[in-house]
Amino acid sequence: MKLHYLLERRPKIFRRVLGVLVAAMISAASANAAADGFRAPTGIGVTVASGDQTTLYGLSTYWDSICTCAPLAERGLDVRLYAQVAYWYGTQRPSDFPSLWEGSVTPALRWIGPSVGAAAVFAEAGLGVSGISHTRINQDRQFATGFQFNEHFGVGLAFGEKRRYELAAYVRHVSNGSIKQQNDGETFFGGVFRVALD
Repeated sequence: MKLHYLLERRPKIFRRVLGVLVAAMISAASANAAADGFRAPTGIGVTVASGDQTTLYGLSTYWDSICTCAPLAERGLDVRLYAQVAYWYGTQRPSDFPSLWEGSVTPALRWIGPSVGAAAVFAEAGLGVSGISHTRINQDRQFATGFQFNEHFGVGLAFGEKRRYELAAYVRHVSNGSIKQQNDGETFFGGVFRVALD
């Protein structure tokens, strides 16, 4: 069975598979956190991004190495968990729906390249869940549900003592995965600056 068939003809199956994957990722992260006890965040970040007549401003925190899986570590991969609160500002005027708030939790698979001095390139991809305060922004962008999925892909540079600072560019998409229509979704292109707390 081809993937596009599954997406177009069997959306309920696709949503179930996607839900199981998200639940498994969150469960793995939660189990590891419970085994180690609650850990303080590893760092914090500030995000600015631009979408279709929407600007996102976000504050985030993150936890490194939430899954200490040997097969991942052997390939130079790590799992980081992001928690973010973001304000979306719609730029379309006039509008009865000028803004909304988003809270999200996103586990991300990270690859960190070899160090060159105190710097290293990294790439990350994540799939998570979001809750939004309103299901509309601007005059014509609708989300239908307060529950949303989010996925992101980013590349960046970790630098400074112990690679404490990170600067990255990313693409992030937020939508409800066609759980309910109308599902316009939103794609953001942005940047993030992070600082480790240690």
